[in-house]
Amino acid sequence: MVLGLLGALLCGLAHAEPLTPTQLVQKTGQLYFSQNTSGPSWHSFLQTAQLSLHYPKPRGVFVTLSRNGKPRACWGSAYPQYKTVSEATVYATLGALTKEYRYPPVQKSEWPLLKPQVTVVKALQPVNRLAVINPLRDGLLVRQGGRAGVMLPGEARDATYMLVQAKLKASIRPKEKFQLYRIVADVYQ
Repeated sequence: MVLGLLGALLCGLAHAEPLTPTQLVQKTGQLYFSQNTSGPSWHSFLQTAQLSLHYPKPRGVFVTLSRNGKPRACWGSAYPQYKTVSEATVYATLGALTKEYRYPPVQKSEWPLLKPQVTVVKALQPVNRLAVINPLRDGLLVRQGGRAGVMLPGEARDATYMLVQAKLKASIRPKEKFQLYRIVADVYQ
């Protein structure tokens, strides 16, 4: 039964129209929660999954899953880690489902209730002042040495709050020096 569903899903992807980023997240979650070890591989899925948008080079991607307007899971990277945005979206979705340590693991029963958001990072721009960050449009990356914290566009209404939260995520102490970067991104809901 499960193999039949996986086969239908993969065949449907092979002949389907290109997907929006959020549709790709939904298909990835469906496959993850219906997967069985003898079924088609993630490699096969990645070869058939195509996005309706085109980015000429690899990008950083974050996938955020929310329930009732509150974050439930988020995973990704501000830096490109995969060859395509499609591949980065699939792996960020899997990370949100399996690696997110701030919340309990997402359960199959709650998957249909989650709303996906995909943030595709177009650029990281060093900034000297927090005042240049518009939190509704820009994301914020704070870095100190090998530690970094990220707040995505729209996660806060106040740039100071973004800074405080990003520093907490990166374990940057109050008196430590750090670098600020504006995250310029496309957000798909």
